Amino acid sequence: MMTITLLAACILFAVSLLHVFWAFGGKWGIAAVLPEQEGERTFSPSVIITLVVAFLLSAAAFILLLQANHIHLSETYLIVQVGASVCAIVFALRVVGDFNYFGISKKKRKTKFSMMDTYFYIPLCAFLSLAFIVAIIYGG
Repeated sequence: MMTITLLAACILFAVSLLHVFWAFGGKWGIAAVLPEQEGERTFSPSVIITLVVAFLLSAAAFILLLQANHIHLSETYLIVQVGASVCAIVFALRVVGDFNYFGISKKKRKTKFSMMDTYFYIPLCAFLSLAFIVAIIYGG
């Protein structure tokens, strides 16, 4: 359990830092992270939205570390338990997708994003969901 949850927390922190990098103008990897339709992005998130996502990813990592007891608190808090459950559900829903652009249910399958989604983002989100479930069952 310790390895799974620590690895997942490190991944969440790294992806959070990547979002901060993008928010401040970084271009590395940006071509394959947003869904496309006919060669155009379906949306372009603002700097604020990108920073909010970065914050949420860091918060998820922190919640995971708390739920898995890597960070010890004198007492357990309901917000940590609820947060871990919400994170597990959100990442599981990301795996399922929106029935159009992302997830296992996507219809658009011939874009750079959809290929990355199939081979990288979906397995990553499944792993993250599993890590939260493991932390909920064994950590708290």
